[in-house]
Amino acid sequence: LFRSIENKNKHMSVVLSTLQAKIAEKDNLRNLEKRIIELDETSKKIDGYFVDTSNIDTFVEYLENLGSQNNTELVVNSVDIPKNENNKIILTLSMKGGFPDIMKVISILENAPYSISFNSLYLNKNEQPSYSQILNASKTAVPNKSYWQANFSNIVLSL
Repeated sequence: LFRSIENKNKHMSVVLSTLQAKIAEKDNLRNLEKRIIELDETSKKIDGYFVDTSNIDTFVEYLENLGSQNNTELVVNSVDIPKNENNKIILTLSMKGGFPDIMKVISILENAPYSISFNSLYLNKNEQPSYSQILNASKTAVPNKSYWQANFSNIVLSL
């Protein structure tokens, strides 16, 4: 009878230790699953800071839409990917519009989720408005608005 009880106790001890190991393994798997989800979210956020060189047209479209949404003509003059420097795209842009509108676009670009650094920025007062500026001025009915031109070059980090 004592041996039977002793064997049962040993068996219960082994079963309990195995059960505890399985519970710990299951908890570790849950934690791992949560960490993987967090890493995926972080990876998506990080990917938002970089421009994919194979989808540069999407980024150029984003810039041009940014200009049109802020009553400016934003034109991407050139896109260069230096061969000796990895993970960089050099963009040359020009913009025409009112001074507050140009400054707003520049501020938006400085605070954009992408990693953008400005190399140079030139502002010139332009006495002659462009055709689209004349159309925008007639719609908004702002008399005697001064027009400005901005040319700038910046570096964008890429994947």
